[in-house]
Amino acid sequence: MMKKIILLLSISICQVAIGQVLTTNRNPVGMEHNILFNAVTRYTVTQEGPAFSLPGLFDGSMYVYHVGGITSSTPTTILIDGLPPAHTQAGAWVGWTTRSLPASRFKIEGYDTYNGANVWRVIADYSAVDYSAYSFSVAVPVGGVYTKLKFTFYNGQNGTVGLSELYFIHPEATTPYSGLLVPAANNWKNIGADLVATNSGNVGIGINAPKNKLDVNGTIHSREVKVDTQNWSDFVFKKEYDLPTLQEVEKHINEKGYLIDMQSEAEVLKDGINLGDMNVKLLQKIEELTLYVIQQNKEINSLKLEKQNLEILKCGLDSLQAEINSLKAINKR
Repeated sequence: MMKKIILLLSISICQVAIGQVLTTNRNPVGMEHNILFNAVTRYTVTQEGPAFSLPGLFDGSMYVYHVGGITSSTPTTILIDGLPPAHTQAGAWVGWTTRSLPASRFKIEGYDTYNGANVWRVIADYSAVDYSAYSFSVAVPVGGVYTKLKFTFYNGQNGTVGLSELYFIHPEATTPYSGLLVPAANNWKNIGADLVATNSGNVGIGINAPKNKLDVNGTIHSREVKVDTQNWSDFVFKKEYDLPTLQEVEKHINEKGYLIDMQSEAEVLKDGINLGDMNVKLLQKIEELTLYVIQQNKEINSLKLEKQNLEILKCGLDSLQAEINSLKAINKR
């Protein structure tokens, strides 16, 4: 009997030892439900006093940012406004972390709007007592709807405070790691089988500062490219079109080194070309060349006709000259 009890106890201990601890509504294990990921792009984040690199405190990278000059008389206050209005329900946790120079004095407050309370509640207060650990986490003491968080840091080692991440673990206000994907996910939307960019910014591939809806620093391989245009070149064939003479074209080339209505080499090298506009202009030049060819063809045909008439006239003159010579020969007899 004793052996069975020992065996059961051993199995139970092993199960506890190897059992996996999961995040639940009441037990945060990881940062997956941190609603402050990418807070600077999702909410309104401001700071007063010695300044941290705000994006770095919400990107999940755990890189340490050190800021000097933080004292009780010149504290740093970071305010996050516009948090999702979701009740903390069974539990939510607020904190910060670093691997060096942790804040020794700080205060964390939350603005609770639940049931119209609209009050600032103290979540943690170490403004008058020293704190010595490298990270801090505390359960929100009063359940509510916290739409703002305020972190105030009063002191560190010799006035320097190190921070890696600020977080608000709120299991019922987000899905795992969704905050980290927000900058990309919020800019795209699935509409049927289509993936549509929904933001008003630009997309860059191989380029850090795109200036157009799509900038690509490289080669685009495509079977077909369709370009919309606001006009077309058939105006060249209208009667009112003032076709430059070949003499005018020659003069423009000699003076400027490129065709009329086209970009210069310097402009193309500086600004590139617009495919739609360039195709319109190239077709314009092709249509102008067509008109020149038609004109020359008419002139050639006219010259041919004149040549034929001259040949006919010459034949007639030769015939008359022969008759004249014949008459002269008769008269001599």
